[in-house]
Amino acid sequence: MSKPLVLVVLLAAVTALADLSPEEIATIQREQQKASDSVDAKYAGKGKLSAAELRAMSKEKAAAERSVLDAHGVKAGDWVKASSKMSSDDRAKVEATKKSLADKDEAAKKADARQGKEVVIEKGGEVNEAAEMDKKLGLGAGKK
Repeated sequence: MSKPLVLVVLLAAVTALADLSPEEIATIQREQQKASDSVDAKYAGKGKLSAAELRAMSKEKAAAERSVLDAHGVKAGDWVKASSKMSSDDRAKVEATKKSLADKDEAAKKADARQGKEVVIEKGGEVNEAAEMDKKLGLGAGKK
């Protein structure tokens, strides 16, 4: 292979690694938003923030967003390139994916809430031990 051809192949491989799919971008944006919201929640109860507190909050948000990128193995420069090079179709895919992720999170929260509440289903025709105990103790609908 000639040197220019090798150089072109290497350059293409490096740029291919920098490209992120719209689904990956949506996932990273969603996680960054959650991280940023947790920092906002930390400072929410403090009322009006001083300049030092605002700086600290800003630094914490930046660190939280960087940690999300690090967790996904994405460099900050690649993130900026991928975010800025998106076409309008890619942006629409990102928004649709973020909405679907939000819907999944909401469904998971509802499922967790339902798991905390025990639902008892009684079948007719079977002896219900709790009802039998109530009758023996003189409680419930059997007592008049």
